[in-house]
Amino acid sequence: MNIQKIKARAGQIQNLNRAQYMRILLMLVLLELIPNLFDIGEDILSRLLYLIISIAFIAVAHGYVISSLKMVRNQSQMLADDDAFVGFKRFKELFSTYLLTNIVTIVLGMVAMFILTVFLGIIIGSTAGLPSEAVLLNDYTQIVSYLTNLPVSILATFMLFYLLLIVIVFVISSYMFAVPYLLERYHMTNLNAIKESFRLMKGHILDFIKLNLSFLGWMVLIILVQSFIGGFLAFLPVLGSLIAAIIAGVISVYTYMPRYQLSRAIFFEELAYYRYEQNQSYDGDEQHV
Repeated sequence: MNIQKIKARAGQIQNLNRAQYMRILLMLVLLELIPNLFDIGEDILSRLLYLIISIAFIAVAHGYVISSLKMVRNQSQMLADDDAFVGFKRFKELFSTYLLTNIVTIVLGMVAMFILTVFLGIIIGSTAGLPSEAVLLNDYTQIVSYLTNLPVSILATFMLFYLLLIVIVFVISSYMFAVPYLLERYHMTNLNAIKESFRLMKGHILDFIKLNLSFLGWMVLIILVQSFIGGFLAFLPVLGSLIAAIIAGVISVYTYMPRYQLSRAIFFEELAYYRYEQNQSYDGDEQHV
């Protein structure tokens, strides 16, 4: 798959009804920040409220999918502000698939973390005297105290393992990249969508990683900007972080995000074309056009 051609096409498409598309992206960025307003306490009630709000907003990201697909499929004239709120309007339809996707990602990530942590605990524990139960129970205070006294070689091993964990989690999420697009385009839901996404992405994970890495510079820059603004406004604990996130989100919309979201949609459309349309191998529900 030619990533450069995908990005070039995305660059051309983003000029179609650009103002409306960017307005939708901006609304989505702001909507995704709302649950963070409720992440203000560590007591049970605060955590429960945050969990409920997060679940209510779990399908908000579907707005990126539906608006980007309209752009890619020459339907930019059909874009509307309502596309940003599709996660709420179609909550009943979208909820179970988004919830299951998140659960599967978390579970697989936790399994990977457990395996790597146990292996890492054996290495560090035997070398640096770190009790294995501290690793197994994720006692990070105790782990950090040991890390400060580790030899460089062991510290490098620690960093390598956790870098490997990040890679594994990203690969897992990459295999499920197509789930919301399959849901929108082919009515696939829940476990059926997850299984099909794994099959669809098989052999294309490296291409997907290349696509994401091509935007890494912008992503890192936005993170640095947000961190800088958040640090500058540190005297406003909650409000400062919110302002930093809003500014970073607005900058991302006016820089790389339109092209990034369109590139993801084009990536899916190319995979779907070769699997379902050219080969006519899909035999599920009626397709969206």
